Amino acid sequence: MAQGVLLTSIDLGTATTTAQFVRVCDRHDGTGRVHRQTVGAGARPIEMKDWPGGRKGDAIGQACVPTDLVYNRDTRELLFWGFEAQRYLDEFAPEIGPDQVYIVQHIKLLLPDPDRAKTRSPATARYKRKREELIYVLQKQPFDVFQDFMDVVVYEVINSAKEYYGQFDSYQVELSLAFPSGWPEYIHRQVAAIGATAMEKALEAHHLINITFGIQNVYTVSETLCGVKEWLETALEEATASIALAIAPTNIDDLNVGSQG
Repeated sequence: MAQGVLLTSIDLGTATTTAQFVRVCDRHDGTGRVHRQTVGAGARPIEMKDWPGGRKGDAIGQACVPTDLVYNRDTRELLFWGFEAQRYLDEFAPEIGPDQVYIVQHIKLLLPDPDRAKTRSPATARYKRKREELIYVLQKQPFDVFQDFMDVVVYEVINSAKEYYGQFDSYQVELSLAFPSGWPEYIHRQVAAIGATAMEKALEAHHLINITFGIQNVYTVSETLCGVKEWLETALEEATASIALAIAPTNIDDLNVGSQG
């Protein structure tokens, strides 16, 4: 029995984020073991370079989407993100005045709760102030803002995969998130749950109703050990050799997703 799989990976950087995707095929042998194979000769991971507002012809600029977010202060609506947010920040006289917006940068650094830090530093106090300001202005927690960011990022990844491969109904989707390994488990747990929610929204928005995806298909990968590109390249090398699939990253299904830390 063969099962088509769409592998998606997102490297959640501080200032920028990158993503890749690739199709593979899982086959079960007589012993029940799974062998992962590439789909098509020479299939390689596809690097996301068509982010909204990306500069054409600038390979680095297109691949690394900024994590900047621009919100309307009054409605708390997300106005711009990524390259479009960066363009707004670079405008000399933007149509929407600076006093009308609230800018969130480096949202990843606002996820750890400073009150739960094992050691205190000037950075701890600084991020505590930034978190408190964000919560006051947007009436959202940092994880809620991170959900906004993940929603738009994953939507674009699925949109590009759909345009590149066409329909992939009946596929299984896996999501790998590269994140600091040294951060507390409660952050990895919530980030993985956020990724799962973002993927579910993206699949529904693109009318991919016959896709198999759930929290058990989300994996967290140490960004210090394995970037997005390296993770997918390794997966494909194993697939080319058609060896038994062994998932090294942490599966979120092994964690207590219901806990909020």
